Amino acid sequence: MSDVAARFAQLADEYESRKREATALVASWDWYTWPGLDLRPLRFERDLLRPGRRLDARPPVDADVLRLGFDAQGRVAVVQEYSGFLHGRLYYETFFRHGHEVVEEAHFDTDGPIYLHEYRFDDGLMRAANMVARHGSGRETYTYTDGRISRVEIERHGRPAAILVAEHDDHGLRALVEVTGRRSRELYVRPPAGFDLDAACRALEDELVALIPDAAALLPVDDPVACLALSYAGPAQLSLGISAATTDERDELRTVETRAAWSPADFDTSTDIDLGPSRLIRQELALLDADDLDVSAGSETLRRLLCAVAARLNLRDWSATLPVTDDFVVYAVDLELVDLERNLTSCLPPDRLALIRERGLL
Repeated sequence: MSDVAARFAQLADEYESRKREATALVASWDWYTWPGLDLRPLRFERDLLRPGRRLDARPPVDADVLRLGFDAQGRVAVVQEYSGFLHGRLYYETFFRHGHEVVEEAHFDTDGPIYLHEYRFDDGLMRAANMVARHGSGRETYTYTDGRISRVEIERHGRPAAILVAEHDDHGLRALVEVTGRRSRELYVRPPAGFDLDAACRALEDELVALIPDAAALLPVDDPVACLALSYAGPAQLSLGISAATTDERDELRTVETRAAWSPADFDTSTDIDLGPSRLIRQELALLDADDLDVSAGSETLRRLLCAVAARLNLRDWSATLPVTDDFVVYAVDLELVDLERNLTSCLPPDRLALIRERGLL
């Protein structure tokens, strides 16, 4: 590792030479979606991602995109990352050096080197990855069984951090488990035969309709509640929080900005709903997103599910559960409020939506 660290320290002076060397090897260029390609075993599976997709042409400049340069042997020699936020500007560059048993990957941004990875191979299989970056270092060692990756030992800053154990069968990867100290958790498990994601989501919807009122009844509120937000992040988390705001609290937030009156992150009273048993749903929704990040089918499924929950909860009588106002509503919303307007249309009955508009809350 000290040798890799020494080479990383020299990278700032090698940007131009590495760029020339890698670019000279490029035989063809292709556009790819994020996250592109990665040589390391189980790199995508551990984060519920899929390799990037090849594109026929560059997308509009407001979209993030990768441009990959392949050498004559089909190996990645150059990766260029273009930022949609920066109106299509090239921001990250990665250059590869392919040796007989060693591959180097040097990653740069406009400020200089970000990391240097050294991959060591034996008999065509990666055996170790030594990694040095601006703010730390790491190492991964790989074990194979019958030619398939079965174990990844991960070190960070010279200390053991985790072990990944992969189980395979005739159909491929069956399960991936992360062991940290005495704790273990499944990062991936193949769904059982006959698993139906739509049916599982419908069952989860019914479960949430039953769980949320019980959780809301325990919220420490005295004044009438004007709204109850079901807040979500994304499929990979499938975490659900419920947050309540009184009329006074909502009106105070509205003086800052109208949309702030709907922001659960700014409400004083909240709790979380435990969705632990829904891990398989979370996984499959995250993988749906990973199939095509632009379409985000998993995120859209989650959004529609929670809107359906809110719509059903708006039909119940809440007077025995919470003190509520005459315009009380339940709604689903992402923490960034990106989906706010379309969610309110889906969650609220037409008469209540009209009342909300009449009172200047939209």
